[in-house]
Amino acid sequence: MKTRIKELRQEKKYTQELLAAKAETNQTLLSRVECGLAIPDADLIVRLSAAFHVSADYILCLSDQRCPDGRHGSIAEKNTGNAAWQKAQLSLFQRLNPIQRAHLNHFLESMTGSI
Repeated sequence: MKTRIKELRQEKKYTQELLAAKAETNQTLLSRVECGLAIPDADLIVRLSAAFHVSADYILCLSDQRCPDGRHGSIAEKNTGNAAWQKAQLSLFQRLNPIQRAHLNHFLESMTGSI
């Protein structure tokens, strides 16, 4: 995996600093990942796949196909979009008071038929 990330970065002619900005992380972590001193978490792998327009499986060396169905990054873009949406929803939820959270939970349960 460390080799694949470094190869992709060099192929795109990205510096570690530029890739860090695109993947919303820091250069030190990327350096440690490329040297095999750190393992990226799932969130970083999703952000790297979006930055490189390849699947997470390709970054993880689980596949030699960059985008298995030829969609050129749409998997990574969807993952990034989903992560951003979930982050926004969590932020909204965290701003609710306990009573509002209970009402929201009740509403969601009624929508899914869990009640």
